[in-house]
Amino acid sequence: MNQWLTMLSALIPVFGVILVGVVVRHLNWLTEEADSTLVKLTVRLLFPCFVLAQMNTNPWPGGSTGILLPPLVGFFLTTMGFSVAWVFTRMWGRSVGLTTAAHRRTFVLSVGMFNYGYIPIPLMGELFPGQGPELPTLLLHNVGVDVAMWTLGLFIISGKMGKRGWLGILNPVMIAILLSIVLRFSGAWELLTIHASPAIRVIEMIGQCAIPLSLLLSGATIADVWRDANFREGWGVIGSGLLIRLGVLPVLFLILIWVLPFESALDRVIAVQASMPAAIFPIILARHFGGDAPTAVRIVLTTHLFCLLTCPVWLAVGL
Repeated sequence: MNQWLTMLSALIPVFGVILVGVVVRHLNWLTEEADSTLVKLTVRLLFPCFVLAQMNTNPWPGGSTGILLPPLVGFFLTTMGFSVAWVFTRMWGRSVGLTTAAHRRTFVLSVGMFNYGYIPIPLMGELFPGQGPELPTLLLHNVGVDVAMWTLGLFIISGKMGKRGWLGILNPVMIAILLSIVLRFSGAWELLTIHASPAIRVIEMIGQCAIPLSLLLSGATIADVWRDANFREGWGVIGSGLLIRLGVLPVLFLILIWVLPFESALDRVIAVQASMPAAIFPIILARHFGGDAPTAVRIVLTTHLFCLLTCPVWLAVGL
């Protein structure tokens, strides 16, 4: 019971900031017109600075395995999520209300993608305070998730890959991670901390803004899409999404930890990801690439709500 309360106390600040984002959207303090600018600022400046600071000030798991294995695991976990959701749609999709191809494609993408950034990154800081290898391992793991989303995920929702997918992979955060690897192993970051410490401090201060602003924007997005959910219908889809995303997949993720001899930091990353709700970004992909946005919205919102009950349990079991 104490462990469950500890996990819940780590979740409350994260979801608390998301709730503030919902409230400020309703109060019109954070307008939809501001979203585009703030998202660009977060993705192109704040998060790259956050990555540079965290990747270079925290220890990494040793050896080349510590760099290569987390992205491979991230890609595999995302592929596993897509596969389980796809098998479900093939066997029981029509019976639960996934009557069209757009419904089924959106269900596979939304259920298969876990929230791998905006919630687990600050949650890692709450669960493992201080400097440790967990956060760099998570960021490296997210490289694999990004690749899976912009290749397999984009193919699932649109039926094709195209140039948009490769441009999505080469995003500013990914570039910041690759740059961090170069700076770390070349020793350039140490030289910068000695000879350009004010510049390093600027990067750190800018990076500290990334998580709060991204959580506020997540809350604002949830407030926007809530009206599209129409919870009076689609309960078969909602229940199936909850069962797979918050029930079946966490069990499979934790079995993976139990069976394979990963580093402890990667074990913790997988345990945290096992407890996560569906990612928010599939809503955007569904809107722009021929999916069914209401299906994505229902899955995202309900998994985020029920995650408050299931996440502490899975974290307590996994960690």
